Amino acid sequence: MKNQGLLTRVMCTFVFTLFCFYYLYCYQADLLTVMQHVLSQGQTHYNHFVGAVLITLVVLLIQIGVVRILQRKRLAWALTFVPSALCLIMLTNIGVSPDSGTLAFGVWRYIAPVLIVIFFLIVFGVNNSGVLDSLPRVWSNPIRELWLNLLILTILMLTICFVSNDDKYFHARIHAEQCLLDGDYDAALKTLRRYDVSDRNISMLATYALAKKGELAEHMFDYPVVGVDAMLPNGKDIKFELYPEYQLYVYLGGRYKQTMNARQYINFQRRINRVNKPMADYVLCAHLLDRNLDAFVADLKKYYEVNDSVTLPRHYREALTLYMHTHTAPAIIYKDNVGATDYEDYQLLERKFDNEHDKKNALRCMFGNTYWYYYDYQK
Repeated sequence: MKNQGLLTRVMCTFVFTLFCFYYLYCYQADLLTVMQHVLSQGQTHYNHFVGAVLITLVVLLIQIGVVRILQRKRLAWALTFVPSALCLIMLTNIGVSPDSGTLAFGVWRYIAPVLIVIFFLIVFGVNNSGVLDSLPRVWSNPIRELWLNLLILTILMLTICFVSNDDKYFHARIHAEQCLLDGDYDAALKTLRRYDVSDRNISMLATYALAKKGELAEHMFDYPVVGVDAMLPNGKDIKFELYPEYQLYVYLGGRYKQTMNARQYINFQRRINRVNKPMADYVLCAHLLDRNLDAFVADLKKYYEVNDSVTLPRHYREALTLYMHTHTAPAIIYKDNVGATDYEDYQLLERKFDNEHDKKNALRCMFGNTYWYYYDYQK
């Protein structure tokens, strides 16, 4: 190892250092944030930049230690980063348990230490056996030496990325929660809107972020909402990792000791008439998600002034338009000429296709963010 050129050592160390910092600061920062939050029980906060710098320094110190131990051994310089890479994998191989919904270290917390021991045993064993003495020396050409080391390093870096937590939905959730903590609701919604998969946690976060902006009834169906059960945390598979849950319930006007799921909480608040403005939108949107237009109309009159001179939020107008078209004796009369025209276009497009798959795709493209599409086609 000591015979390898300075260029190879400097380039490999530079590349691995740059990779570590970028990997920790940009790719795994949210994961490390929630890990520190959980391990410290919310007492400390992870700083992305400082954390990335410190962890990078630690893995470099590990590599320096490996070099000191193996300084008299014949070994490619890039391979001295193997223990550091395994430590990074062990640190970031964390996921959410499907049973409890809590963070849990993956199997690499057991595999990585074993592989580090095996690595040292192989290096010492191969060097002591004299096998390497019979092999041709590839380090005579500095350029070949550099590229071979960079190839080994690239394989190590790809392995780190492949084995670590790459759950994009989990990363999106954590980033959105960080934005909520910072009061940046637009950034939270921008993050969540990238995903059109019906994830219950993403649905809950989008609902809350929209409510904080006062736009829940205006843009709820712009996001992949799942149903009433995903409107609030349930303490199991729908939960905050960083954001204080009590702040959500304080915002909605009622925080209780007993655990309730979303449907129970909304019905309880409605039953005891403890409904503030945000809670009113939660109640009404819950009716929309349940496709219960009669209950929606009954409660709409309690929480909103309904007449032709008042412009209601978009999804409420869409629901009323649908209600007027599906009830021969409606309990409420609301005229929305623009909404009625759009609904006629929706029905025309619906009748245009015989194939159910083509019809659904066309409607999703044109009306996928409307309550009408959710009511008819969203499962």
